[in-house]
Amino acid sequence: MDNSLLAYVTKYDTQGYGLQFPDGHVIRFYERILNFALNKTSGNLLDFGCGNGVHSKYFAKRSGGGIRPFGIDIVPSLEQIWRDDELICEKDFHIIEPNSSFSHLFDEKMDFIFANQSLYYLNNQNFNSTIKELYNLCNDGAIIFATMMASECYDLYEKSKPLPNGLTHIQGTPTNRMSENSYIRFTHSIEELKSDFSLFEPLYWGDYTPINLYNFEGSSRHFIFIGRK
Repeated sequence: MDNSLLAYVTKYDTQGYGLQFPDGHVIRFYERILNFALNKTSGNLLDFGCGNGVHSKYFAKRSGGGIRPFGIDIVPSLEQIWRDDELICEKDFHIIEPNSSFSHLFDEKMDFIFANQSLYYLNNQNFNSTIKELYNLCNDGAIIFATMMASECYDLYEKSKPLPNGLTHIQGTPTNRMSENSYIRFTHSIEELKSDFSLFEPLYWGDYTPINLYNFEGSSRHFIFIGRK
């Protein structure tokens, strides 16, 4: 198996994993780009790899209900979390198998694609097919926000050379904080980032680093791509 499903099932089911608050870079994306630069704060939003729905709920609340969130994820136990959350419309959130098609789950076209720390778990073939499916699911003018993990991430971990399918096997940490296996599709440059999302018109690009402790677990740099159909 070359996907990270087992790792995330373990995290959610036994380790209490899941965001409690929206990430800082996501808040800034809404405030600086959607609200200020683009003045686009209404429409349907697909949260690809939505987890417990924290970001979906943030967009809906911050936009005053202008943004209607939809979500997909691969961890089965999330279904109960969505069901128990009165702020999530359960019928708009779906569990899918890893690397499977999803557009048939939605009757509506999307005005936003939000893929925060999720697309880089896909191998080359599935990444490309997913980008095409996301593109086709969008209305004209839709905005995509996606993050990709930079190649220097996990340099202090036990890290394989890239596999033939474009994924790198990550196992073991220098601190023993994590023991599960993950498979990551790393991005090496802004040029590669733009190429990966070339179906979309590039609007803004850059990066963020949640934390970078040189002598603990090293860099956690991620690239950001914001584009438009």
